[in-house]
Amino acid sequence: MSETTTIRVRRETRDRVNRLAKARGVSAPDLIGQLVDRAEDDELLAAHAAAYDALRTNAPELLREIESEDHAWDRSKLGSPAGDA
Repeated sequence: MSETTTIRVRRETRDRVNRLAKARGVSAPDLIGQLVDRAEDDELLAAHAAAYDALRTNAPELLREIESEDHAWDRSKLGSPAGDA
């Protein structure tokens, strides 16, 4: 079991976390970990989308080159999932 600590939250938030954790069949600490993981993933995806938007606006030729390389990789045997070979 990993080390835990206490964080201060509003009672309403604690109760909501506990209800959601129970509904999902996980502990409150595990649920909070999952929610933080999701928030970090959302930030990463948003940053990725912003980078593509910047390329689309500031360097469309570079974006076309990147997309062309991506398509070539996808069509290659190396880009195929292992089960497809």
